Amino acid sequence: MTTNRTFLNLVLLSGDAQTQLQAAKEAGFDEVEIWQESIESADGGATAVRERAQQLGMGFTNCQVLRDFAGAPLTLRAEKRQEAQRFFRLAQAIGCDTVQAPACTRDDCQAALIDEDLRWLSAEAARHGLRIMYEPMAWSRVDNRLEPTWRRLERLDLPNVGLVVDLFHIAARGDDASVLESIPAERIYEVQLCDMAEAVTPGDMAHLVDTARHRRLLPGDGNLPVAEYVAALKRKGYRGPVGIEVFNDQLQQQLPTRAAQQAFAALSRCWS
Repeated sequence: MTTNRTFLNLVLLSGDAQTQLQAAKEAGFDEVEIWQESIESADGGATAVRERAQQLGMGFTNCQVLRDFAGAPLTLRAEKRQEAQRFFRLAQAIGCDTVQAPACTRDDCQAALIDEDLRWLSAEAARHGLRIMYEPMAWSRVDNRLEPTWRRLERLDLPNVGLVVDLFHIAARGDDASVLESIPAERIYEVQLCDMAEAVTPGDMAHLVDTARHRRLLPGDGNLPVAEYVAALKRKGYRGPVGIEVFNDQLQQQLPTRAAQQAFAALSRCWS
C-alpha cells in the first residue's frame, strides 16, 4: 500500500461496533468510517467505542452521517442545528475529528439556504475542533455532481470543509475521472472506492438508489474504470485517506472478519 491511510466503512460488516472494529483492524485497515447508529447501539456507548478503538490503535476517518443539513427548510433550521450540535458531541466522544454531512436529499431542499447553512456548519464545527466532509450524492437535490459542488466550496472558502470523492456517485451522474482535474488534492478529505456491475442513471432514480444501498461491489469486481480514477488521484498527489464504502447485502451476511479481509484485499489491488 501507499502512505495513504486506509479505511473501511463499517456498513459492510455485520455485528456490533466492537466486532466490526476488531475485524477491520485484523484485516489491515488503519481507520474506519463509523455510523451514529452503531455508536449509540454499542454496549457502553461512545465511551466503550472510543476505548476499544484506542486499544486496537484504530482511527476514525469520520463519524456519519449528518443528514439533510445544508438546504433544509427554515421551519427545520433550529431542529437541524440542534442535531448538528449533538453530532459534534458524539464525534468528540469517540475521539473523531471529522463529521460527514452529505448534500441535502429532501424534495423541499432550499437551494438559496445552502451557502448560509454551510457557513454556520463550518463555524460551529471549528468551535469544536472538527472538520466537515461534504459529499455530493447522486440523489441529492442540488449538489449532486462533484465539479459544481467543488465550485461552491471554492467560492465559500471554508477552511474546515472539504469534499468526499465517492466513485459510485461520480459514475452514477455520468462523470469520468476528468472531473477530478480542477479540484486541489488538499480539498479532498477522503476517497471512497467501490464498483458496480449494472449501469445506473438519474433517469431511473429508484434503481440507482436501490443499487447504491444494496448492490455495490468491491473495487475490481464490476465494470467501473476504477484504475482511471485512482490514476487521476495519484497524479494530483492525493495523500488523504482512501478506503472502501460498499453497501452489499450478500457481503454483509458473511462473517465480519471474512468481509473485511476481502475488502482490504480489493483495496490493496486497486490502490498500491
